Amino acid sequence: MTQKLPSTELQTELSWEEAVSRYLEDHPDYFQRYPEVLSRLLLAHETGGKAVSLIERQVQVLREQNQTLQRQLRELVNNARENDVLSARLHSFANAMNGCTSLDDVLDTTYDLLRQEFKLDAVVILLQGRSSSGGRAEWVADDDRRLNALFQQFSSGKPLCGGKFDDSLMSYLFSGRASEIKSTALIPLGEKSPHGVLGLGTHDPHRFHPGMGTVYLARLGELLTHSLARHKG
Repeated sequence: MTQKLPSTELQTELSWEEAVSRYLEDHPDYFQRYPEVLSRLLLAHETGGKAVSLIERQVQVLREQNQTLQRQLRELVNNARENDVLSARLHSFANAMNGCTSLDDVLDTTYDLLRQEFKLDAVVILLQGRSSSGGRAEWVADDDRRLNALFQQFSSGKPLCGGKFDDSLMSYLFSGRASEIKSTALIPLGEKSPHGVLGLGTHDPHRFHPGMGTVYLARLGELLTHSLARHKG
């Protein structure tokens, strides 16, 4: 037997339904502004003509949500794969640094691995001071103003990444190849106060950008810094 609502409760329920109906009539774009509400509605699929029913709109919203989730999943998978590749390359670099027997060996190995394994188009190592080494680093005087100004940009201690830095800095780093470089990463060499810079350049304008993560670049700088310190003395 169906239980009847008291007249006051029935009147209250009807007034709420009427209020909701009137609100939706006055705000026909409600479900466009709050599409998440549609995903929680259960409606009979009854429509005709060219009108779009709420259930069809609900299916569309769920489909869009599914596409968004699939896109996010693909991005996560791609990021995981890229991280695996970077981890493997960094591991190879660490092993190679451990096997170096001299300062020249460290510098030559760094240049070769970064260009070949990390697929970089330009690699430059600027080191403060003087050395009798015949290696491939560029040794810069302690009072070189351009290098000291560059050190000041590493106040956060993190690598710097960008599409392209100003022309004077690009020329300072890459000389005649500066115009070919479309994106750059600059890594400080030194834990607290840098004594050198590792510059990475590529023809790909999207390889290095200001918003990218720099954890792997920082680890790369640390490995090179330790290897240099072990053989400079």
